[in-house]
Amino acid sequence: MSHTETIREYYAAWVRDDVTAVMALCTDDVVAGIMPGKDLVGKHAVVQFLDKFAKGMTNKRYDIHAIVVEGDVGMLEGVENYVKEGKPISLPFMTVFRFRDGKVCSWRDYFDMATLMKQLQP
Repeated sequence: MSHTETIREYYAAWVRDDVTAVMALCTDDVVAGIMPGKDLVGKHAVVQFLDKFAKGMTNKRYDIHAIVVEGDVGMLEGVENYVKEGKPISLPFMTVFRFRDGKVCSWRDYFDMATLMKQLQP
């Protein structure tokens, strides 16, 4: 599978709520950076975060505008859309993926926290 295909499958698995499939695309020592925030190191820490993040989330959809891959680095620009606890969320984001031996060894999500928090307010 190419890095571009892996990135697309990562989002497809997440939309299906298949965290196991997401983690199958990753190295055991994967590092996830949810910016702004601290890095999550290892599959266990990432799964714990994803499970917590997904609570109350429905109708996930990713509008992918661009994927650029050079060597073992891939970058994606898109808009994350979902409903969280009854509130519609539409959040522009960018993710930088790094690959090792054909698997994701790290990713770092960049987004504007103020935009997210404004949409989550009652």
